[in-house]
Amino acid sequence: MGIELGLGRVEKLLKLLANPHRQLKCIHVTGTNGKGSTLAYLSSILSEANIRHGRFTTPHTISVNDSLSINRDALPMEKFQQYKMKVQAQNDRHEVGCTEFEILTCSMFLAFAFEAVELALIEVGLGGRNDATNVVSKDEVLVSGITKIGIDHEKFLGNTISSIAHEKAGIIKNGIDCVVDSTNSEEALEVIRKQADQQGSPLHEVNGSSSRIQRLIKLSPLRGKYQEQNLAISLKIVSLLRDKYQYNISDEAIERGIQKTTWPGRLQLVQHPEKNIQFLLDGAHNESAAIELGKYLEDVRKNNEGIIFVVALTKGKSIEGLLKHIVKNEHDSVIPMKFSQPEDMPWVHCYDASELAQVAKKFVNNVDDIKLEDANELFEHLQKLKNDMDNRQVVICGSLYLCADILRAIQYAPHQR
Repeated sequence: MGIELGLGRVEKLLKLLANPHRQLKCIHVTGTNGKGSTLAYLSSILSEANIRHGRFTTPHTISVNDSLSINRDALPMEKFQQYKMKVQAQNDRHEVGCTEFEILTCSMFLAFAFEAVELALIEVGLGGRNDATNVVSKDEVLVSGITKIGIDHEKFLGNTISSIAHEKAGIIKNGIDCVVDSTNSEEALEVIRKQADQQGSPLHEVNGSSSRIQRLIKLSPLRGKYQEQNLAISLKIVSLLRDKYQYNISDEAIERGIQKTTWPGRLQLVQHPEKNIQFLLDGAHNESAAIELGKYLEDVRKNNEGIIFVVALTKGKSIEGLLKHIVKNEHDSVIPMKFSQPEDMPWVHCYDASELAQVAKKFVNNVDDIKLEDANELFEHLQKLKNDMDNRQVVICGSLYLCADILRAIQYAPHQR
């Protein structure tokens, strides 16, 4: 079953499960880009403050269970399957007809209730207003967060910034604080301000340029200037948790948490454990993310040296929208790839490598269309290039599903510290 937005099925299934979400205290975050990084900072800080919390982010990094974390660790597969089986059984018995994402969302609520977390950090799956996670009410949500908004998922959310912002602003709850990235376009901010005003919700527009953020971002291992904004959102949420809800989070825990933050597949520099290959891994899969990746690469390009781009994209995403922002040099080359079918996500499909190659030829002369089957074949090919004295940087990008394939191939542990 594919993507079907709406809260009716989830509400029905959660009722059959005795409404586990009503037991939680939640931080609910939406946005086009930056949601995961924002929650990664928050989770790391809460871990250092010894506050037991759950974190829900999608898509999963390595395997389905790592969408759900308790503190820094993925929920063990055995537990994940137990919770999911309980949810699936009720769904099937009562013919509720939930989608895969709705089953996962209900499993998350059940798991976090049973695991007795003090806080649940919840990332919206798609949009906000009609997303399955938005069954939480003002009684459960302590703070809402809205990161950077751009054009993505147009089929479901509309193709203008204001229509997408309208959907995202749907998570703002009556009287509940909302923290928003102030570098959003005025078009997006107008919609969010209006919704916050209608809901009587205090709106905090934060900026990463403050002296405090500029000092603390130096502690962060996450790359990219845009992380200043994600950190600013996280720290405002922390400050509300401390001041309004009396959570005990020291300044030392904040600093240690920032230092220990990890978030795979986002400007992640990776060394292959067995081969002499280093590469930058980035899940940039929409134009806003591609622009940020392009900015980062401008800063790290070595002289006039080209870059080897390994690219795979989900069908429906703009291939041109990615490549035009990152391919900037006559010495650049593109290796088109496919990613494997993501587990429990039958609605996701990738472009054929030949489709990618066709578009890539508009941007670069060198398209290495060699029909690679998987990540291990890619590494063999990259090693061969290296042996032939091709020392260009390697950037693997275009999809979080491609990132997952790569990380699985090198047996990366998603929450390793």
